[in-house]
Amino acid sequence: MTEHLNTALLIDYLRRELPPEDDALVLAHLEKCPSCRREYEIEVSLSDALKTAAAREEFEFPSLVAARVWEEIRNARPSPLAQIAAFFRPSFAVPLVAAAVLAAFFFATPFGQHGLTPKINAAYYLEAHAAQQAQNPLDERGPAAAQLIEIAAQDTSAPTELADDVSQGLAAPSAFDAVR
Repeated sequence: MTEHLNTALLIDYLRRELPPEDDALVLAHLEKCPSCRREYEIEVSLSDALKTAAAREEFEFPSLVAARVWEEIRNARPSPLAQIAAFFRPSFAVPLVAAAVLAAFFFATPFGQHGLTPKINAAYYLEAHAAQQAQNPLDERGPAAAQLIEIAAQDTSAPTELADDVSQGLAAPSAFDAVR
């Protein structure tokens, strides 16, 4: 930059409103040019003086202006659209609140589940399991084992200890014992 900076460019630089490439050029020029540096310092001091003066002032409405504003607020009439909206507001709000309360009640408690018996009948499953076990011929508590216990108890040639052990479930009779 060979020419001097104008005031508008200095103000934009001071407010950091320049693009990065222009900002770098202005900074480089301010470091080399003492007259532009002086103008920049004047702008900085003027900006600081205005900021401090504005900070010291207390802005108050004059009492007549404040009274007039409050009078306008009190006397203001809503538009017809605002009146219609105000009329229907309870008709929307009340059902909305009621729906929210019902939804909270529904999700907070298991609605309708108090005091009902369970839907699964455990006795059915226990009976079905017992029936399956009774039909299994290889089960030690099944019908084949019961028949073997009866045969062993009726056979007088078999030792009595074996019959007692079989009846108590401690020893299972072999197929050979049942055939004898």
